Amino acid sequence: MNAQPTELTGFRAMMKRFLAPKRAAMQAVGFLVGLALVAWVVKGAIDVAADPTRAGIIESVRAAWNQRPWLVIGIALTTAVSLIIDGALFWMVLAPVRRLGFMEIQWLTFVTATSNFFPVRLGIPVRYAYALLANRLTFMQATAWFIAVTLVVLVSLGAVIAATAIIPVPGFGWAALVLVALAIGGFALQRLAHLPIITRRFGEWTRMLTTPSTYWIGTILRVVEVLLWIVRMWCAAEILELGLSFATVTVLGVAAIAVMLNPFGRIGFREATTVLVANWMAGGGLDVSHADGGFKQLALLESLGEMFTTIPLGLISLPLVISWYRMRRREPAVNPS
Repeated sequence: MNAQPTELTGFRAMMKRFLAPKRAAMQAVGFLVGLALVAWVVKGAIDVAADPTRAGIIESVRAAWNQRPWLVIGIALTTAVSLIIDGALFWMVLAPVRRLGFMEIQWLTFVTATSNFFPVRLGIPVRYAYALLANRLTFMQATAWFIAVTLVVLVSLGAVIAATAIIPVPGFGWAALVLVALAIGGFALQRLAHLPIITRRFGEWTRMLTTPSTYWIGTILRVVEVLLWIVRMWCAAEILELGLSFATVTVLGVAAIAVMLNPFGRIGFREATTVLVANWMAGGGLDVSHADGGFKQLALLESLGEMFTTIPLGLISLPLVISWYRMRRREPAVNPS
C-alpha cells in the first residue's frame, strides 16, 4: 500500500527537522567530542591494566565470572529489563488514546536503543518514521506522544535526583521522597494538560497526561529503571573490586542516566560523567587529571556491558520490526482524530 499524502507530509516534515544542517552539525561535533572522551577513558583503563599491581577489565570480568557470575549476568539483565521498561512506558503513555501491539513497541525500542550508538542519534527519528508510516499517526499526534513520554521521564528523573540529593541511599525514606515528588509532578502535569492552549491544540491526546493510572504506573516504572541503572553500576564496581559505597554507586547511576538527556549524543559523555562524579565523590573535586584509573575502568565496563547487551537485542529485533511494519502497511488507513 502506498503512503497517504498526510503521512508523507508528516514524514517529510520530520526528516527536514532532524536533518537540518545546524542539528546535524551539532550531532557531528558531539560525536567527535564523545570519541575524544572515550579515548581518554580507554587510555586510563589501559594504563591501569599495565600496572602489575592492578587487574585489567578483562581479568576482572573473568575472575568475577568464575567466582561471582551473577555480577556479570546482572549487568546484562539490568540492561535488558531497563529496555523493556522503556518500551512499556511508550506503550502505556499512548494507551489512553491509541492501542498498539505491546511487543511491536518492544522490538522497536530495542532497535532505537541500538541506533543511539551511531554517530548521529537516530532513536527519535526512527520512532517518528515508524509512528507516521506504520502506525499512521499524524505528525502532531506523534509529537504529542513523544512529548508526553518525555514529560513523564523528566518528572520521574527529577523526583529521583531530588530524593538522592537529600538521602543518597535508596530506602524507605528515599522512596517516600520520590512519591511526594511524583505527586507534585503529577499535579503540575494535570494543570498543564488542562490549559486552554494545550487542549485546543492536542484535544483528546491530553489524556496521555491526565489519566492517573498511566501517570503513576509510568513514573514508577521509570523510577524502577533508574534503580536498575544503579544496580548495573554496582555490579560493575563489584566486578572491579573498587569498594565503592552504595551511596556513591547510587549517585553514579543517577548521574549516568541524567546525562543521557544531553543533545550531543550517547558516546563519551556518559563515561566522562561517571569518571567526573566518581572522582568528586572520592574527594578529588572536579579536577579529573589525577582521577583514579579504576573510575575509568568502571565507566568503560558499565558502558560496554550495556552496549554488548543492547546491540544484539537490536539486531535480533530488526527483522521483527520490519515484519510489524509490513503488517501495519497492509492495514487500511484510519482517519486521524
